[in-house]
Amino acid sequence: MSWLNSILESVRELVPADLAAVLELENEDTLRVLAAAGPLASPRVEHLRVHLGIRPALRVALAGSAPTVLDDAHLQYDEPDPYVEVVTLPGDHSCLAVPLRVEGRLVGAMTLDVLECGVFSSESLLRGIGAFARLAAMVIAERRTSERLTHDLESLAAATADLAPDGPTGAALVGRSRVWLDAVERLRLVAPAPTSVLLLGETGSGKEQAARAVHQWSPRAPRPFLAVNCSVLSRDMAMVELFGHERGAFTGAERRRAGRFELADGGTLFLDEVAELPAEAQAMLLRVLQEGAFERIGGTTTLHVDVRIVAASHRDLEADGAAGRFRRDLFFRLGAFPVHLPPLRNRSGDILLLAQHLLGRLRQRLGMPGLALSGGAIRILESYSWPGNVRELGNVLERAAILAGGNAIGAQHVELGHEREVTSSTVSLPVDQPEGYRLPEGLRPLEQAQALKILQILNESGGRLAGSGGAAERLGLPPSTLASTIKRLGLRRPKA
Repeated sequence: MSWLNSILESVRELVPADLAAVLELENEDTLRVLAAAGPLASPRVEHLRVHLGIRPALRVALAGSAPTVLDDAHLQYDEPDPYVEVVTLPGDHSCLAVPLRVEGRLVGAMTLDVLECGVFSSESLLRGIGAFARLAAMVIAERRTSERLTHDLESLAAATADLAPDGPTGAALVGRSRVWLDAVERLRLVAPAPTSVLLLGETGSGKEQAARAVHQWSPRAPRPFLAVNCSVLSRDMAMVELFGHERGAFTGAERRRAGRFELADGGTLFLDEVAELPAEAQAMLLRVLQEGAFERIGGTTTLHVDVRIVAASHRDLEADGAAGRFRRDLFFRLGAFPVHLPPLRNRSGDILLLAQHLLGRLRQRLGMPGLALSGGAIRILESYSWPGNVRELGNVLERAAILAGGNAIGAQHVELGHEREVTSSTVSLPVDQPEGYRLPEGLRPLEQAQALKILQILNESGGRLAGSGGAAERLGLPPSTLASTIKRLGLRRPKA
């Protein structure tokens, strides 16, 4: 509630309130404290519930729209002070109640208590307080809208993710746009058949998740699902990775090794970026597709396997075939059933569904149960074109979660338009790093952003990890989670 706290501190510059609070209307009889400031504010005040049934003066004050002075309410109505359970206030003191309304609808109240009597006699002072009260009402309304939208989106995400083959790199088949549902329906139709599937679409559009869905929806689901990224394989690596080798097949081959085809027997093999396969591997892949047979590298025994191929590429394989960059006969074998996965920018209505699904994963993985999207963040996510598709959305949300410290993600936390290339030579480190900590080289951009945030908070908390005011508390994380993250990122310096 940082915005509400800022508003209350601004109000206290107008009037030195000993206790200033903003309360949300939970139901017609109950208010709940959302934020408090001043010398009498304490953890016991925050989240206190105030019941209007025993406070007629406060109920009357909130029925109007202007600030109401309640200095003698306890005498006139024998009414207890709203904070009598947690704060000791003298019988005679200044008390003000301000209704918080949005479009005429009551959403809460602002209360100000000052130990001195007769403070709220100036009309200009009341007008100034009323202006800040209107800001507080807008913050509460925005919070309610965000919470309601989050709940609705989480329900929709759960409803649309009836299959949730969540792998380490993407989201389940979450979405309700027409183009996405059409693609998912094609996956469902082809899944029970042994037919090869060719997934086409831009990088980051969810091809591996689609391949996992085909496997899970097929009779092969109990058998292995293996994935190979062909773009990182050299000629020799591709042959060994796919088909295995015999002992002594080449220098260093000290024992027999089974390839992916052998390991995936009876299951599904996903060949990502299949267009990058070297020519010799393409020829052997074609033979396996035609005959279900191959030999290990350096071997003479023919092995027979039953493997379903799901291939994927972001390139135009037909054009590559015509240009001689990819075997045309292999293209026709792989492309028996093509499925085009639409880019995220064409999936109207799916961005927030995916964002909520990914936030749920981040809450668990990062140990940040308070993660949520503010209205401002939602508007930014919806207006962006997402050239990196779902993968970019996941990276943006993870970066925003770290920048927000595990709390509500605001517009200021959403960094778009680039995947930051951060190197150890360009990273801006805290001037005084906590003793015993360092930023190691070789971290990925998101890891570096996370590491920098942790080092900054550790520096500000004097290197203390746990306890009141420690880094874990300031980041909103359990100390054990922060400690394991520090260990995973290698932030501690080795002991001499």
